Amino acid sequence: MADNNDQTTEFAALLLTHAKGRAHDEATKKLREAVEAVQQTGKAASVTVKLDIKPVEKIPNAFRIQDSITAKIPEDPRTSMWFGDDNGGLHRNDPNQRSLYDDDEPADNKSAAAGRDN
Repeated sequence: MADNNDQTTEFAALLLTHAKGRAHDEATKKLREAVEAVQQTGKAASVTVKLDIKPVEKIPNAFRIQDSITAKIPEDPRTSMWFGDDNGGLHRNDPNQRSLYDDDEPADNKSAAAGRDN
C-alpha cells in the first residue's frame, strides 16, 4: 500500500487519543503492575496492546477501532502449612503431637506460626 500522506497518525498518538485516552491509561497502569510484580517475584511479565481495526459499512475509508489491553502478571503463591484432625478441623500445630512447652501462648503474645508462611 502506498503512503500518500506524510502526516499519518503515529501509534503513540493514536493510543493517547483513542477512547479519550482510556486505553493509554489502562496500558500504563498494567505496565506499572507488571514491573512491580517482576521486581517482587523475579518472574517475567507481559503487557499486550491489541487494536482490532474494522471497516465501517457504507462509509469509505472509515474504520472502527477497538482496543484490548491484557497483562500476564506473575504472582507468588501464598501458601501456609496446616494440620488436620480426625474431625476435619485445621490447626496451626499438629494436634497429634505434644507441645514442647507447657504454655501454648508465645511469650511475645504473637501467633506461634508468625513468620512461617510463604
